[in-house]
Amino acid sequence: MRDAGRQLTWWAAPALLRTLARWITIVQIVGYTTSLVFVWRTTRMTPAGVAARYRGESLEFGGEGDGRTGGPMQFPKSLPEMLTITHTHILSMAVIFALSGIGVALCTWPPERWRRLLIAEPFGALLVSFAAMWLMRFVDSRFAWLLEASSSLIALTFYVQSYLILRELARVDGGEERA
Repeated sequence: MRDAGRQLTWWAAPALLRTLARWITIVQIVGYTTSLVFVWRTTRMTPAGVAARYRGESLEFGGEGDGRTGGPMQFPKSLPEMLTITHTHILSMAVIFALSGIGVALCTWPPERWRRLLIAEPFGALLVSFAAMWLMRFVDSRFAWLLEASSSLIALTFYVQSYLILRELARVDGGEERA
């Protein structure tokens, strides 16, 4: 039976688990931010840039390139490339969001309703993002807007999750009283 009076939170977690959670969160922030830098570098985070990256259209971003467009030559992603991108990203991002979701679940703030939303949102948006990526590549480049919107929501949620986890861990380790 479950003890209803005792909730599993960061306040009840051993110091070693809190240390592990803190460092996992920090490393995930560095890794996720690095991936966003890569996306910026390859697409400029615009729907046109994203479509060009997957559909093989040329854009002028300046910098390296073939000497004519000012940007790197882009080739359409093949079916095997799309499958590899989808497979590696969905699995790895699911792990990232499982870890950050556990961290948010152990927080005492915000209220449970908001924590549930923050835990579930990245998984739904991840599926939307990859559906949009496939539709953009093989159906219509305008699906890049949906991909960009859902991916932006994922990123925002990830950084909010990370903030909440690090904030709560700092409060617990600093000995503050619960809100």
